[in-house]
Amino acid sequence: MRLFAQDLTTDTLQHIAARGLSEAGGPKPLLLRVLVDLFVRRPSHSEDEIQHFAEIAHTILPSATRAEIDHAAMRLCTHSAAPGELLDLLAARANEGAVLLFEKCRRLSTAVLHNAAASAPLVAARAIARRDDLDPATIDLLAARPEREIWIALAENEYAPLGTHILTPLVARAHNDAQLAQALCRRLPHRAEVLGLFLHAARADRLLMIAAARSRMGQSDTQATTLDANVSAKLNTAAPTSAKVFADCLTQSLHLSEELANSITQDQGGEAIVIALRALGMDADAIASLSRDDLSEGQMAWRRALALSISQPLSQMILKAMTHDDAPAPTSTQLTTFAEQKLQLSLSA
Repeated sequence: MRLFAQDLTTDTLQHIAARGLSEAGGPKPLLLRVLVDLFVRRPSHSEDEIQHFAEIAHTILPSATRAEIDHAAMRLCTHSAAPGELLDLLAARANEGAVLLFEKCRRLSTAVLHNAAASAPLVAARAIARRDDLDPATIDLLAARPEREIWIALAENEYAPLGTHILTPLVARAHNDAQLAQALCRRLPHRAEVLGLFLHAARADRLLMIAAARSRMGQSDTQATTLDANVSAKLNTAAPTSAKVFADCLTQSLHLSEELANSITQDQGGEAIVIALRALGMDADAIASLSRDDLSEGQMAWRRALALSISQPLSQMILKAMTHDDAPAPTSTQLTTFAEQKLQLSLSA
């Protein structure tokens, strides 16, 4: 018997209705659930079948329980023949099912997506921000919202085409938000403006950023210039004295703000101080000699290896981005597996 050749007065649906309403406790999650389960058993349906299914579903939807509606939304979410108008209604009424629809369903109407992106509860808007088919208009609506979670979801969504007008406020926010900064570092390590987030990034993200920047600069092997004797003497004198004195020397030598110089000096990862000293033209052995006394031999070797892996121009470019100066226009060069391998080899040498 073909269900979709019948209507709600058939013996089959009357039987389903009787079972769903006769047991103690009132209506049971049965009518809409059974109807949807029968529909999704087949991957495709005729136009008549789809229309008849939609008519029956619209009729019983008002009396369906929340569990039934969630079930229907989850089962119909990725079905290619699911009626669009019914999906829109389910998105408005479901709970967990609505979240799935907003994140995965390709058949939701643009109007429903835009309305939810602009004004739906946070859980729904965050689900939309994770979609792999976001369009610029929807992104603009999401980015106009103040919730931090939505901005992080957009940054983490590598399929979201974020324009400069979105990236600029994202980068600005990330300077005070380590989680957002790390999401951007993983997403766009090759963009010059993201290098300014270097201090917020984890070590693995920093290495990717350095490798990507090296690749973008054409693997520059430009040799460092010799340090001015007075600068070198100042740094050697300051290093064993105190972090504050050393930071003051960096401030004067690199024209950094006191805040940035202090952050570089106090940074636990070691990459930031190596970049600062490399930008001054200090060679790897000199950088290792300026390492704090409480560093292990392995940590000192790490800093020397890192110094060998980057050029002075690259270090200066990273520092420039960290000071929020105008960085060079980004290119579309992507980090390659070869670039990653080359960096790892240079750091382990």
